[in-house]
Amino acid sequence: MIDLVIADDHVVLREALCELLETRGKYNVVAQASNGDELVNILNSRASNPHLVILDVTMPKVDGLAALETLAAEGRVPPVLVLSANEAQTKIRAMLKAGAKGYLPKNASLDELEFAITSILDGKTYLSPSITAPLMDNSPTDSPLENPLSVLTKREIEIMAHLADGKPNREIGKLLHISTRTVDTHRSNILKKLKVRTNAELVKLAIAQNLISI
Repeated sequence: MIDLVIADDHVVLREALCELLETRGKYNVVAQASNGDELVNILNSRASNPHLVILDVTMPKVDGLAALETLAAEGRVPPVLVLSANEAQTKIRAMLKAGAKGYLPKNASLDELEFAITSILDGKTYLSPSITAPLMDNSPTDSPLENPLSVLTKREIEIMAHLADGKPNREIGKLLHISTRTVDTHRSNILKKLKVRTNAELVKLAIAQNLISI
């Protein structure tokens, strides 16, 4: 079983997420927190750390970033997946800098949430493609001459990230709520625009552009 702690000030959402995850049969929510202060106290009081913390950003009293920074100062940062409606780029970068290993918007599917948890527990960093694309759109290296991905649409960047991460087309379609045939079409367009022929070349380019981590 994978032990989780969920920190979110919205009780209904927190309990619904807890129930959804536990119905999967491999997750055990060992504690819940409604703000960052409660989270820090929970982690400091437990004899063994959870495998992963699902953390919101905007919470009363002590927010997610402050909690993460407190844990970092104490040398007690567990694997943290941020699940938040706050998609401000400055906040995303701050959370990652403070030690978060993943960032998902709250409208992410349960399948993507599970994939993010698995990726983080495998030692990887996971950023939802819907988060990654806007970050890249506003990066200082985003001129067409410097960033080869500037020729892609936001949807194509999302699909490229999933392809480069090894997901099959059928799974990508399920995550993005589109047909497998549509994924196939996007893949063909991506390869054509980037002037690459294989998924191996696509992975190499995705790593070079920080679209995925290794």
